Amino acid sequence: MIFCDYGIVLRSRPLRENDRIVTVFTKGHGKLEVNFKSVRRVSGKLKALSEPITWGDYRFYLRGGSNFPVCTGGATLSVFPGLRTGRDRIFMAFHFCEVINKLTPAAQPSVEKYELLLSTLRALDERPPSVWMRFAFILRAMEFAGYGLRETSLGLDSHFWEAMHSGSWPEVAELKEDRHAGDMLEGLINKFFSEQLGITLNTAQFL
Repeated sequence: MIFCDYGIVLRSRPLRENDRIVTVFTKGHGKLEVNFKSVRRVSGKLKALSEPITWGDYRFYLRGGSNFPVCTGGATLSVFPGLRTGRDRIFMAFHFCEVINKLTPAAQPSVEKYELLLSTLRALDERPPSVWMRFAFILRAMEFAGYGLRETSLGLDSHFWEAMHSGSWPEVAELKEDRHAGDMLEGLINKFFSEQLGITLNTAQFL
């Protein structure tokens, strides 16, 4: 079966001598583990499409009885060059990809999470992350994954809380710094991932 879909590369890892297994979060088919054959060779034609934090239009082939599609072609839509110009931006982008990866079961589509990640990468491509961008992204990803805290009373300002969940990225950037709110959200998120899900976000140490 051949199928096409838009997707964002969350991570990649080597397979055998020349191949890669690439985690692609697609719009219509969810998170897929995709075999990219021969891309580690110098002449690998699909190398660009297999790189982390790449947005592309992919063509896959899935053989009957297999769980791993093979990428057979596609076109790169963006590599988000702006976010690759600074350490803060690229590490934050890797962090967002890890959050989506760990909150998303395989082959379960979520257009909301796909659009969230794409819009956030576009925002990072244009400007460095604001103080609140990381927290707002994770809260929204949690909500789309079924662990939403929007209706939870934490004693935070209602305007601030609403902006964190549904405000535009410029609106989030304009929120005032609040050390108490930041510490509260940091503790809440760490507790959720470690105690509720048993997950460690490895990229958090680089932020």
